[in-house]
Amino acid sequence: MTLNRRQFLKYSSLAAAGFTFAACTGGGGDSQPAGEGESSGDEGGVLGRAEVPDFGTLEKTDLTIGIIPLTDCAPLVIAKERGFFEKYGLNVTISKEASWATVRDGLIQGRLDASHALCGMPLLTELGPDKAPMRSLMMLDRNGNGMTLSKNAWDAGIRPWYEYASFDEFGAEYKKYITGQGEPPTFAMVFPSSMHNYNTRYWMSAMGIDPEKDVKLIVIPPPQMVENMKAGTMDGYCVGEPWNQRAVFDGVGFTATVDRDVWQGHPEKVLGTMQSWIDENPNTSKAMVAAVIEACEYCDVMDNRLEIVEIISRRPYVNAKVDYAKASMTGTYNYGGFDEEDRVKEIPDFNLFNFIETDYMTGPDNANYPWKSHGVWLLTQMIRWNQLPDIKEYPADADEIIEKVFPPAVYMEVADALGITYPSERDKVEPGSVFIDGREFDPSDPVGYINGFDIRAGRPRSFAFS
Repeated sequence: MTLNRRQFLKYSSLAAAGFTFAACTGGGGDSQPAGEGESSGDEGGVLGRAEVPDFGTLEKTDLTIGIIPLTDCAPLVIAKERGFFEKYGLNVTISKEASWATVRDGLIQGRLDASHALCGMPLLTELGPDKAPMRSLMMLDRNGNGMTLSKNAWDAGIRPWYEYASFDEFGAEYKKYITGQGEPPTFAMVFPSSMHNYNTRYWMSAMGIDPEKDVKLIVIPPPQMVENMKAGTMDGYCVGEPWNQRAVFDGVGFTATVDRDVWQGHPEKVLGTMQSWIDENPNTSKAMVAAVIEACEYCDVMDNRLEIVEIISRRPYVNAKVDYAKASMTGTYNYGGFDEEDRVKEIPDFNLFNFIETDYMTGPDNANYPWKSHGVWLLTQMIRWNQLPDIKEYPADADEIIEKVFPPAVYMEVADALGITYPSERDKVEPGSVFIDGREFDPSDPVGYINGFDIRAGRPRSFAFS
């Protein structure tokens, strides 16, 4: 399917789409903003539920939770700053990590109790060289990233993709630009197990660009992206905010595509921990998840967003100008450019922490629910790009592995205690309308899905079930 400009504007206009911001709370799939119609009787004075579920005696109350300086660390920072952790009996220290590698190592080594983590990190850590039992307790958000290109691309005539008649037209021009250079240009992403990596590869492949051959993909920590582009060491990158908007405001680059247009509603970050930590701290796990769910609800009340931006922009957290984070968090995204044209677009679901009613999300679905099918999709991409050299075929026990890595039990027990409705199924078909190339994802046929891609590592070899 080709998305034309009219279809794109449908998805990127708040007024046209009629999106509503709300927190997904109790009651038969109904949705309402956190704090509306509910008492704030807890002593901390935070918005949310007055009554705190009893999860039993907490095994551990002093926790260290990691973050990477990105706007989507907001639920964890807000859980601390607005008193949600304290409400559930937890004393949390937020540890700002230097890179996703230090997050992974901090969890494995036990320095971190839990962390803001890439959604693919637990699965790749379980199946990859580390072979460590990392787990995702819940999803933290959906969407949230962009693809920024350099002034060189602009000078070559490349513009944000919505300015073209269709994505195919943009793709043809960008492919010509990429393949027309003397050697493969450098494109950065944040970590191999990130959606930045998988969405970058998906985006390029949809344009006929082979990310294994036509570009040089490198790993750069998010806060270093802008300075590296300014220094001329890369031609483009995919990262979360505020590092795309900083490139725009600082006149370093422009946004070509936001990745919610590569896959609308894609999983993004998780609350990561280790299986041994869950086993040792079952009640603390539930209390932590409950606090983070309430913070996610708080983050999706639009009236709270400016306050949230001011908090997360502080030095201990993202350490960036408020204007950098405000654009994406308030749904007024600036694609930028090196001319005088206004390219601010309304994208209210750019950051989606709990529930925003959209064409692709309706209750009781919500951003925190751990869909098993998202794990299936991640595994198909790990195999597609040969990230798991020890796995030659799609594992016959993949469903069991994914259920172990993305265990639903803690989330579901907490959601029940909080009166939150959630889907009754663990798998869902992602329709072609949510992907930029119109390709449907059916989790019941992962092998057919992998083999259906013309561009993949090791082609023309086909995959089967092991």
